Amino acid sequence: MINPLKKIVPVEERSDGVYITVTRENSSSLNADDMIKALDVAMVLNYDPQPIRDAIKHCKGIFERIGPLFEYYDPSIERYVEVVVTPLKAVMKVGAMCVTDNIKVTGPALFYCLNKKGVRYGIKKEILAAVSREMLYDKELTVAEGKLPVTGADAVILSEVNIDHNLKPVEKKNGTVDFRNIETITMINNGQVILKKIPAAKGEPGKTVTGEDIPANEGKDIRLSGGKNTVISDDGFFLLASKSGFVYKDGELINVGDVLSIAKDVDFSVGNIKYSGDILIKGSVMPGFTVETEGNIVIGGQVESARVTSRNGSVEIQKGILGKSDTHVSGKISINTEFVQEAVLQSEGKVAIKKFCLHGDITCREFEAKEAHSSVIGGHIKVFSYMEIYQAGNETGIVTKLAIVDKNEAVNIEKLKEFQALKVKLDNAMEPVKKQLKTKAAILKKAGETSGRMTDELKKWINIYNDLTLKLKYIDKSIAEVNEKMKKPDTCDGYIKVMGNIFPGTELSFFGITKNIKNVIANKIFRFREGSIVSEG
Repeated sequence: MINPLKKIVPVEERSDGVYITVTRENSSSLNADDMIKALDVAMVLNYDPQPIRDAIKHCKGIFERIGPLFEYYDPSIERYVEVVVTPLKAVMKVGAMCVTDNIKVTGPALFYCLNKKGVRYGIKKEILAAVSREMLYDKELTVAEGKLPVTGADAVILSEVNIDHNLKPVEKKNGTVDFRNIETITMINNGQVILKKIPAAKGEPGKTVTGEDIPANEGKDIRLSGGKNTVISDDGFFLLASKSGFVYKDGELINVGDVLSIAKDVDFSVGNIKYSGDILIKGSVMPGFTVETEGNIVIGGQVESARVTSRNGSVEIQKGILGKSDTHVSGKISINTEFVQEAVLQSEGKVAIKKFCLHGDITCREFEAKEAHSSVIGGHIKVFSYMEIYQAGNETGIVTKLAIVDKNEAVNIEKLKEFQALKVKLDNAMEPVKKQLKTKAAILKKAGETSGRMTDELKKWINIYNDLTLKLKYIDKSIAEVNEKMKKPDTCDGYIKVMGNIFPGTELSFFGITKNIKNVIANKIFRFREGSIVSEG
């Protein structure tokens, strides 16, 4: 076959390859693309376009090698080649008759054949070259493979701080809030990063064997969201603390609790504590000190002869409460502790004790000391709803009082005292007024004719009398209303449950109606029905 470049430039075909020469005179009229097009039309299989471009660029005026002797495609090869093309695979089978018919089968020829069939991507040249070399005739060979699209990586949310899932304040049905694992609480500063979002990747498109792109799916996104005292950055990639505190997880939300952290005992080096948020004390509260706040209080040590008050939260004291009636602990929502000894506890919610309560004075809605072998010995437990304990009293017969009381009884008693004291004060104020009225009336009657001054004087005392009378009527009405509220019910839903032994010396009380235990009994529930204390079990 005539070399197609001979019509364009001087060409020499030597034993080691094809040579062309380009001079400065003819370089201006030459175009590499035209030369490459001529090679394609002639179906040259083994040319390299770069040496051709270099020869035109340098125009040295000497013969320069542009590659090996040209190999031309023989279209008759197609009679012996079968190609099946799917989007992701091309399968070729070369018939053995090509050898008999003396048709030369080479890797470049098969490559060109695939191109004519539209296969452009993923061609396995090593397999094409092996067909004639290894006599791979009459066999179906995968000669090209497409590429599947790769779905982008899903978005990922990374924690930038240690978050202990057990640290969240668990709110139970009765409002109890409980903290755990003090040593692993993570403190955080305002503006600090809590979570970082790595966005979803776009994915990598695939490719068919014919060269078309296969679109890739983007990874799944994750919405970054936060809870209490957190804010998401403007770009949506960071969750930040909006105030200093501690980090906890509530469900799927990350929150920041507003906490004052004391890493030691509350003693002379710390002083009394008054705060509005949550308080975490890793040590103990030493004798004579006070801790007061609107939020929750967690104490890792114990409380001894001190005052601890949470006006709107819960109190947890992990190593117990000690005192001689000079220890006061108040938690509006709840109080949880290991043990109580000679201390006063008050809560509108639940008081829960794990081991024992010895001579405690406790007032709350619900009381629990029901873990195995926990006990209530001595003291006075007063609840508005129920109490569940494992053991009441002990073998020595120590007096142990367990009572269901009216929640508002103490308030009503105080109101009654106030009204009665005010009535006494008004009655005392009324006595001189009555005397003045009696005196003024006698003077007017004796004079026979009233003077203006005396009339005004009389009116003044009458007005004072009427004002005091109205106040006394209001006080009498209020006293009657309070007395009505203080009437004892004859039935209630509250109960006292003792799972273990109830020893003699234990006194049960429902709204002032008492029952003294005379003999050891076990596993009983006491209720108040029709004015009497009854037992079940």
